[in-house]
Amino acid sequence: MFIIETRDFTNRNFDKWELQFDYHCVYILESKKQVYVGETNNIERRAVEHCSDSERNRLKSYKFNKIHIIQSELFEPGPAFHFERILIKLMRIDGLYEVVNGNDGKTTHYQRANMFELHFDDLWVELEKMGLVKAREFRAILNSGVYKYSPYNVLTEKQEHALNNIMNVINTGETKPHKDGYEARPILIEGDAGTGKTVVATSLFYRLKTDPRYRDKKIALVYPTTAMREEIQKVFKETKHLNKSHVIAPIDVTKKFYDIVICDEAHKLRRAKNIGFYITDFRKGNQRMGLCEDGDELDWILNNSGCQVLFVDNKQIAAPRDISHDYFMERLKEKTRGIRPVLLDEQMRIQAGDGYVSYIHDVLHHKTEEPKIFENYDFKLFVNFSDMFKLIRKKDEAVGLSRLCGGYAWQWKDKGSDTWRKIVIDGIEIDWNGQTSGWLSNLDCKNEMGSVYTLVGLDLNYAGVVIGPDLTFDTTENKIAVNKKEFHDKEVKKGVSDADLKAFILNSYAILLTRGIKGTFVYVCDDKLREYFEKFIPIHQ
Repeated sequence: MFIIETRDFTNRNFDKWELQFDYHCVYILESKKQVYVGETNNIERRAVEHCSDSERNRLKSYKFNKIHIIQSELFEPGPAFHFERILIKLMRIDGLYEVVNGNDGKTTHYQRANMFELHFDDLWVELEKMGLVKAREFRAILNSGVYKYSPYNVLTEKQEHALNNIMNVINTGETKPHKDGYEARPILIEGDAGTGKTVVATSLFYRLKTDPRYRDKKIALVYPTTAMREEIQKVFKETKHLNKSHVIAPIDVTKKFYDIVICDEAHKLRRAKNIGFYITDFRKGNQRMGLCEDGDELDWILNNSGCQVLFVDNKQIAAPRDISHDYFMERLKEKTRGIRPVLLDEQMRIQAGDGYVSYIHDVLHHKTEEPKIFENYDFKLFVNFSDMFKLIRKKDEAVGLSRLCGGYAWQWKDKGSDTWRKIVIDGIEIDWNGQTSGWLSNLDCKNEMGSVYTLVGLDLNYAGVVIGPDLTFDTTENKIAVNKKEFHDKEVKKGVSDADLKAFILNSYAILLTRGIKGTFVYVCDDKLREYFEKFIPIHQ
């Protein structure tokens, strides 16, 4: 489908070049360390321009000695321009060469769904064979956080609308206190899992840091969870104009005042309840802020920044240390503060569409009797765990980022124990995740069982969710029940009511059930509970 011709760029006989297809093409100029990606409908003229001594030719300082001309009968101006932008972005992420294009590959005309792009995987293989890229598999880049969370990503119309609204609010100072005795109003962006909160957050930070009005302002992007924070730090490390130090933990906000704080996953901001060893640093943070013992991470952000942008999803509160949604909103909507709301309601991650997240919560909380079918989404309930385990492995081999995950229904024993981190389901032994941050990118961990602590905020292509014996089905009450003896997360269980514990556990499973982009597979340990789920999830045949 594609023809790639490599020519000597030091030979200036461009007027003698003849191409098989006499219309648009994409090309890559190559030197020992740099590449430049372009598209044109006249490669001879463009080659002459790139060799010109004109002051307008910014490429003349690069010693390009080769040009790789990519041709296809499918190339028209729109697709060729789109393809140029994809190559710029992916080759930057790939990192084998320095890409010297002035633009960042962030403007494009097409979604990745037309006939032209179906052949991109084949082209990438050819570029790898030619030594122009190092990532052997195109999917490795598509699955990387650097690609998925990059601020260069093209936003949907609704995401762009939300981003522009936020920028307009910041530019006009709309949230500043309107009179003495009042506080600044935080900008609050609410959205379900998969609505694109993270890419809007990273895009907002990028837009602020590249805007002359804000370039010298102290701006931070805050992530409460370690796994997500380290993922975004990798993104910023590879992004022009940004660096990993821009992405910080809530405790870092107590160390200096920020003009603007953007907090993604703000529903995971913590209070001093069941937070284990972090309590020492937590108390130091309160001391630095001049707060009493009941101060929390939301206080730190509100008190030590001039403008706050908070991205939240109240459905993902899953532990007593999380600030409850009601208390969160009560704090923001108090008389002297208030909020500036922005809504994100378009499902972007989960291919099941907009109704999937609410359906999962409705099933878990007995709010529906009607099963739903989700087209173009692989949603299955397994009677045999071995079948799900094998299928997840096959999906990982095919598309990557396919993992098992489960609730905290098995003990996490210390290293050295005979059953250290072991889970046994239907005779199959599995280890709990051996690390929290970086678990998804570590291929040695691909057969482990992930927990909500490794996956909150992140996504999978296929999620194999194990609903453990911590949940059962009470046939007398005709509802899901909790088996406290089989729930082993002491930091969640300690000192909470039965009703709150059930809410935390159900929300934890809802988080896991909404991680899968392409599909979600479910295995239920309790027989009665499996019978309940059979009403709502198609059984794997």
